[in-house]
Amino acid sequence: MALSDGLLRVRLRAIEYGAPGINLYTFESLDGQPLPPYEPGAHVDVVMSPDLLRQYSLLWPAAEPSQYRIAVQLAEVGKGGSRKLHFESVVGATYEVSAPRNHFPLTPSDEAFHLFAGGIGITPIISMYRQLKASGRTVFLYYWAASAQHMLFHEALCHEMEGVQLFHTRCGGEAPPRLKDVIATLPHSAQLYCCGPQGMVDEFDQLTLDRPEANTHRERFSATTDALQAGDSFRVRLQRSGLTLTVPAELSLLQVCEAAGVDVAYSCEEGVCGACEVKVLSGQVEHRDTVLTPKQRERSESMMICCSRGVDDSLVLDL
Repeated sequence: MALSDGLLRVRLRAIEYGAPGINLYTFESLDGQPLPPYEPGAHVDVVMSPDLLRQYSLLWPAAEPSQYRIAVQLAEVGKGGSRKLHFESVVGATYEVSAPRNHFPLTPSDEAFHLFAGGIGITPIISMYRQLKASGRTVFLYYWAASAQHMLFHEALCHEMEGVQLFHTRCGGEAPPRLKDVIATLPHSAQLYCCGPQGMVDEFDQLTLDRPEANTHRERFSATTDALQAGDSFRVRLQRSGLTLTVPAELSLLQVCEAAGVDVAYSCEEGVCGACEVKVLSGQVEHRDTVLTPKQRERSESMMICCSRGVDDSLVLDL
């Protein structure tokens, strides 16, 4: 089942309609054996073609141990991963996927959990809600979408209404509460989780700046606009390798490390998945990823070398 490069070969078992522009895809192992387990918040890489790989959140729980299920929203812009799945995928076709990774896990706490979702961001959030409810935790879910029709899992959420609030933003009438209206009512001890469009997560970051870092958690599902743009050239010292490398404006630190023969892990190359995170020993970093929190960026204890860059020639990494 596992390939030499760590990928898993799976078969596309089913394609289902989820909401306008959103399909649900179920993959299964070729031999019926269990796939690697995962917790809510985890995602997998799906290889679309030799030069195209995309990350998607896994729905929890899986219907069967041998299956993974993802929700994919058709994107009008991007590299075309969603378009390949929406317009070119065929049930029965084989794909390669990574083992699950989780940079958006639930943190154990005795406090109440408040989960915020926008659009396709409901995918990890509903998984968290279901696990927390199953374990007897106090949990509230807030979901914003254009209308009931545009809400993924709308019917299921209506049947799980305890602690669930659904907000329609384009239905006329009285305007629904906004993210800031809800967060303003919550105690600082509450555990807050947010996944949604970039603007929503940016707002969440601003609204939670004065809250304990351990109580605020977010996940973005797209790269920032400047993630892959050229930047100033800089030099970096790789402590364990004993190398000093120059990173030109048009190349990423990851690309330069690979060219120098340095063994580095990576996946998305857009600062979304967190696979290329490296410890920073000293120096300033221009963070361009969507994985680190604002406070983690301030501390600059690590960086995603696929997109983030050194500010000057003082950067030293644990590589």
